[in-house]
Amino acid sequence: FLKGMFSSILEVSKFEGAMIKTVSGIRGQVKRALSAPPGAFRASFEDKIQISDIVFLRCWVSVDIPKFYTPVINLLTVDKTWSGMRTVAELRRERGETIPVKQDSLYKEI
Repeated sequence: FLKGMFSSILEVSKFEGAMIKTVSGIRGQVKRALSAPPGAFRASFEDKIQISDIVFLRCWVSVDIPKFYTPVINLLTVDKTWSGMRTVAELRRERGETIPVKQDSLYKEI
């Protein structure tokens, strides 16, 4: 019996039949949830495991990344000139500003 890997019986039931593995390489399978402590479950392994063995359940969840699209409508103007956003370096050069220097970030002689 294993406990502490899941927090509820529902979580255990989602992973019934999943392959688990110890750090020492002993493979096993999640069998079914126990009712006594929440999240505890019964598992079977190929070999006897130690009480100090750490058991891993490898699982992946696919995540859909939303696509972001912003059309550039400035190209539809009459003169067809488009300039994107200016960088901080370009803005400083135009304004004649220098790069700010923090005195505590400078190297000091020891």
